[in-house]
Amino acid sequence: MGRLKTVAASVAAVVCLAACSAQASGAGHSQASDSPASSAMDRIGTPLDSALPASIRDLRFTASDGRTVRLADFAGKTVAISDVMTLCQETCPADTATLVQTVRAEDDAGRGSGEVFLSITVDPARDTAAQLAAYRNLFVTPPGNWLALTGTASTVNALWNYLGVWRQKVGEGSGPAPRNWRTNAPLTYDVQHSDEVFFLDGRGHERFVLEGAPYAAKGTVPRTLYDFMDADGRRGLGAASTTAWTQAQAQKVLAWVSGRSSA
Repeated sequence: MGRLKTVAASVAAVVCLAACSAQASGAGHSQASDSPASSAMDRIGTPLDSALPASIRDLRFTASDGRTVRLADFAGKTVAISDVMTLCQETCPADTATLVQTVRAEDDAGRGSGEVFLSITVDPARDTAAQLAAYRNLFVTPPGNWLALTGTASTVNALWNYLGVWRQKVGEGSGPAPRNWRTNAPLTYDVQHSDEVFFLDGRGHERFVLEGAPYAAKGTVPRTLYDFMDADGRRGLGAASTTAWTQAQAQKVLAWVSGRSSA
């Protein structure tokens, strides 16, 4: 998948969950050079220094408000990219809630103008602009520098294949089919996927990856999504884990990637 680059050191383990999250495929990332900063940061994720090619930076996505968006549009800004599916019943609500908490904390600290946060779907067939707009609006009031993006299947697959996000479409299995929390339509399939947050610097270089599900408190997930989550997803909220990334760690990564902190 994507980049066939050798990882010089093992990366953090991906948290596996049954429905919406599964172990990453092993696609590699180009490691950052040895430095005191890298040595400190690799305790919470994977430091990198890999320039995104123009073919990836110029992919054309559609935002929840209908705008066309490219990664190249954010040159000069620090960018955080999270893979998401609005109809995920396990880890995605926690991923998005923790990402949004991070955005708000950065905005409160006066750093939001230099940062952009992107939730990009792994399920473009169902995650239309309208579906993403409804998802985004569940997080009242959604920050202006947090965008939810979809695109054609070829565009979405090109991005996730390059970055090494594992995905697999599977049937919903036995029992009553869950229903779309927005339209009430029965769901006929799920998309298993690995969970990562990718950080780009102002040059368009991939600099860091947080892997696995985050720590998210119950109260951070909007009620509509909490009610939609399955039992495993709800149990994961607030659960202590040595592998879960946190809002504080995401903010530490942002400071390092943007050059505000050396470690």
